[in-house]
Amino acid sequence: MAWISVHESVDGPKLRKLYKQLGCSKFEALGILNFLWFWGLMNAEKDGLILYADKSDIERYLYGAGSGCKLDAGKVVDALFDSGWLEWSPMGICIHDWVMWQDQWYKAKEAREKDARRKRESRRSRPPGQEEQASTDKNADSPVDSPQDTGQEAAEEAQEGDAPTSEDRPKPEPAKYTTDFETFWDTYPRKADKGMAYKKYKARLNDGYSPAELLEAAKNYALQCRRQNTEKQYIKHPKTFLGDSTPFLDYLPKQKEPPPDPGGPGRSNPFAEYKEDE
Repeated sequence: MAWISVHESVDGPKLRKLYKQLGCSKFEALGILNFLWFWGLMNAEKDGLILYADKSDIERYLYGAGSGCKLDAGKVVDALFDSGWLEWSPMGICIHDWVMWQDQWYKAKEAREKDARRKRESRRSRPPGQEEQASTDKNADSPVDSPQDTGQEAAEEAQEGDAPTSEDRPKPEPAKYTTDFETFWDTYPRKADKGMAYKKYKARLNDGYSPAELLEAAKNYALQCRRQNTEKQYIKHPKTFLGDSTPFLDYLPKQKEPPPDPGGPGRSNPFAEYKEDE
C-alpha cells in the first residue's frame, strides 16, 4: 500500500501563493497538493522527474480527481508551476523537492524490497524438502521441543548409528540468479520465462550494457505501461525486451551524436591532389 507524508512545513508561502492565485481555500489547495503527490508516487522518479509527461497529463489527472470542483484544471497546473510546486528541468517536468517531501516513503519501500530479496535468497539456499518439513513441524499437534531436547535426541540417534552423515545430507543449491537480475526482475512489469530472461540479461551484460542501464530501461517501460494502462498480454516478455534486437534501448536516454571527424568535410580539400598545375 502506497502512502504520502505531509509535513507541517508545507503550510508556508508556497501554499499561500497557490490558494491566493486560484482564489480557493487553504483546504482546497492542500488537497490539490496531496492529489499531485499521490499521482507522483506512481509516475515520478525518486528525484521528482515525471517521465514522458507534459502539462496535459497532469491536467487530466487532477480533473478526474477533482470531480465536482469548480476550479479549472489547466489553471490549477499553471498555479502549481507559478508557486514552485512543479518546475521544468532539461529532462521534463519535476515535482519540486520531491525526495525531501516523500523520503519516508522511499525508505520504507527500499526496506521492504531489501527484506523481500533477503527472504528469496534464504529460500533458495535451503536444502530440498526443508520447507515442507518446517511446515509439517509447525502444524503438528505435539508441543515444540526445546533446543536442549532436540540436541539430546540428536545425540542419542548418533549413538544408535541412525544419524545421517555429512555426506548424506543434501547440500544447499547455489543461487541461480544474481542480485542485480533479481532487482531487474522485480521492476519489470511482466513475469514470464525467468530462465530465458536471465540468459538474455547476461548476454546484454556481455555486450557491454551495465546492470544500471538495464534496470533504468525496465523502470521506464514499467512506468509507460502503468500510464497507458497496458493490458498484460500486450506487455513484452522480459526475454523479448532484452532480446538481440535490443528493444530496451527505446527506454534509455538517447546518446549524444559523436563529434565530427577532424578529417571530415570543411577541414581539407579531398580533391587537392587532383588540382591542375598552373
